[in-house]
Amino acid sequence: MAHHDVCEPDFGVGHKKLGIYTVGMIACSLLTVAAFWAVMSQQFDKGQTFVIIYMAACVQFVVQVLCFLRLNTQTEQARTNVMSLVFIGVILTAIVAGSLWIMSNLHYHMMMP
Repeated sequence: MAHHDVCEPDFGVGHKKLGIYTVGMIACSLLTVAAFWAVMSQQFDKGQTFVIIYMAACVQFVVQVLCFLRLNTQTEQARTNVMSLVFIGVILTAIVAGSLWIMSNLHYHMMMP
């Protein structure tokens, strides 16, 4: 029995390659520097600065998910991993939105004369 016949578990992330980690690190570093520059240069008003920081954070999240977590849909386990991430997002959105709704409702009723 040869060594390559041993069945390795499928975690749905494919083979590790240094290149994808390097690309992810460089992209995340550039996005962090861009957000830092937007704040420190003070060339934008508060709204524009917030949008720049928010967009950099969203793109950085996608880069980290793709490059470091290596989520994809190539295998059955990989699709399960993606569905787990989507489920977590739905649950977190429900919790945050519900909390904001409750706080807004409490604020409204507490401020009534």
